[in-house]
Amino acid sequence: MKTQLLQQKIKMGMLAATASFTLGLASLTVQADTSSTDSPTVAQLTQQAEEKAAAKAAAEAKAAAEAAAQAALATNLVSEVTVTYTANTYPVGQCTWGAKEVATWAGNNWGNGGDWAASAAAAGFEVGTTPKVGAIMVWTDGGYGHVAVVTDVSSDGQVQVLESNYAGNMTVANYRGWFNPANEGAQISYIYAPVDV
Repeated sequence: MKTQLLQQKIKMGMLAATASFTLGLASLTVQADTSSTDSPTVAQLTQQAEEKAAAKAAAEAKAAAEAAAQAALATNLVSEVTVTYTANTYPVGQCTWGAKEVATWAGNNWGNGGDWAASAAAAGFEVGTTPKVGAIMVWTDGGYGHVAVVTDVSSDGQVQVLESNYAGNMTVANYRGWFNPANEGAQISYIYAPVDV
């Protein structure tokens, strides 16, 4: 019996020593994790990563919005003006009359066809060199110039227009079919329709 009692005491002592050693390691580990002041915690690292990701996402969103705005300016060529619709006062049958008949937003007293781009720009309309459906096409060559309204634009840059006083025709129609403005041998610009048209 003494032997059994001795063996039990030895086992109990070993268990107690093992438990004490394990608890000691655990407390050392906890102390190492909690007493460290120079290393960030997992929560701090997570927060920093989330803040960086949010800042990056915000910067990317801002860049995308700016790129979209620039693309809109390049592709949605429109004039930001308020239009007062008035009766057509241009001489019947002339190109200016025909353009005003189709693009009723165009102003009166813009002069001859060749003067329209400058007059429209002075009135606040956007003027550029890219054809767009609904824009007024302006030729500044020749004595009086010419105007027509773009009705279609193809992917290769050809256009169709409605116009008057082309080849002696004094009514508004599409007399040319598809044509390439680059082959016109003239300086061409476009007056872009207002947003609300």
